[in-house]
Amino acid sequence: MTVEQNEQPERGGDGWFVTAAAVAGDLDNPFYREERQRDVWNEAAAIGYQVILFLGLAAAAGMLWIGGEPSMPYAVTLLAVLGIASIISAVYAARLGVDVDESTRMLRLRMVPFLALLILVVAGLVRVAPADGFGSGLAQGAVAGAALAVLWLAVKWIRARRRTSGAGPVSS
Repeated sequence: MTVEQNEQPERGGDGWFVTAAAVAGDLDNPFYREERQRDVWNEAAAIGYQVILFLGLAAAAGMLWIGGEPSMPYAVTLLAVLGIASIISAVYAARLGVDVDESTRMLRLRMVPFLALLILVVAGLVRVAPADGFGSGLAQGAVAGAALAVLWLAVKWIRARRRTSGAGPVSS
């Protein structure tokens, strides 16, 4: 089934962020007009995104455990790139009305390797961080950020579970 050229979704009314993301993703490309082609590409992109996250965390952990303290700024930069890309993806989906906190998407078995790699990264940061100076503060900030992220995910998971189990309204 083909979507007619004049049936492309209008993104201009969704704000600058969605418009900029559509330009960056080249979403007006004729490639996206054919439904099956678009669906297959979306699946392939989702797989690629997960592989990039997994390999990025593995690379950051490897940098820290093999490269030691000198590799710390590079590992943290890689983590920042992965984090920013993930945040942009989640914000884009949320801006278009997709509930990214749906409980069926949280805490699946496939998350175990990601959590293990995240633990390796945090442990590597703690291991290689110098006792004082910028590197020490960088490592402390990264550990605190990881702890806050895990806490935030736990709260979101609990709220999503309550919402789906009918335990009453949960305010956001």
